[in-house]
Amino acid sequence: AVDYNIGDDCSVHGFHFYTLNLERSTTRILASLGALDVDSPTSAGAALQENDTDAAIGSETNDQDQIVTRRERKESISEKARSTKRVLPWKPSTMDNRSKEDVRPINWSNRPKSYVMRTDDWDEFPNGRWGDSTSPAFGELSDLSHFYSFTLGCDDDRRAMLGHCPLNESDVYEVFARYVEGTVPHIPWCETPLQPESFLIQPQLAKLNRCGLLTVNSQPPVDGAPSNHPTFGWGGKGGRVYQRGYFECFVSPDKTNRLTSMVTKHPSMIMYAVNNAGQELRVGVEEGGVTALTWGVFPNREILQPTIFDPDAFLVWAEEAFSLWSTMWLSLYDFGSESYELIENMKDTYYLVAIIDNDYYTNDGFLLLDALLEVGGKCS
Repeated sequence: AVDYNIGDDCSVHGFHFYTLNLERSTTRILASLGALDVDSPTSAGAALQENDTDAAIGSETNDQDQIVTRRERKESISEKARSTKRVLPWKPSTMDNRSKEDVRPINWSNRPKSYVMRTDDWDEFPNGRWGDSTSPAFGELSDLSHFYSFTLGCDDDRRAMLGHCPLNESDVYEVFARYVEGTVPHIPWCETPLQPESFLIQPQLAKLNRCGLLTVNSQPPVDGAPSNHPTFGWGGKGGRVYQRGYFECFVSPDKTNRLTSMVTKHPSMIMYAVNNAGQELRVGVEEGGVTALTWGVFPNREILQPTIFDPDAFLVWAEEAFSLWSTMWLSLYDFGSESYELIENMKDTYYLVAIIDNDYYTNDGFLLLDALLEVGGKCS
């Protein structure tokens, strides 16, 4: 329970909030304290100043130091509250040498610490556009992140999340589906819970995972949403944001063939796929390179493209993604056991598939999701 009158005690000079992964509860507390206007983030500071003026007029004390301290405390809370609004679709690094970084590949969206570690020795970071990923200024995506893995707890905790004794592929499918539904907090490829924008398609994603399309990354299309949209907004007020539909998953060779047929029937879609042996498959891909997946149009600014897909970066990510089957899951089981052989076989035979739908006009719904569900129905 929170005493919402605590803010009126001038002896309290500040608040410290500790939260695990999500800021939702903290935001609600700030709103209840009057430190955050949930409907108009830009008016939070003004509202707090009005409250401070009323408090100063109604106060029985003439201690101006206390009034100033209280104002400074509330303005500090307000600044922290406003900082929770997204500057970019992903959380920027606080390191000084990355202060101008504003473009990243989508593949590490759910493992941002790994991406930061892999690019830590770059001399420059993409600003304004991704450019040529082979540029010497950017350097290579190093292997350093293979030493990084977020904790899933002890082995018993990990087995509780990933399965004590999976015997069939459907047992693995269920783990991915439960992650989407929120009953499994983490999987090796996703160190945070499901992103809020995916809540809109949560039931469909769960269905796809139970069908064997094992999601590690996805985003729905957005066609000109206001930049202050509660789910899709970023970049500040007065802009419009856009994004292409994207879906990334592990699938069996048979389902990879079905997805190939699906993409072939939809000219707006392209597909990249690779397996653990490095065998690549590309469908609908013409000559070209980087694709902007998220972009924004703002007053008096150039068009921002903070999230992209780079085929070369995808191959680097794929090596990491396949290695996680071994380091985070396979290692839980005794060598030669049925569970060990199951996970090892999936790692060695499945493809990592990335599908982009270039038609982001959303009046007809999420075309890519509808097509995937049709494929999923055939997998049942």
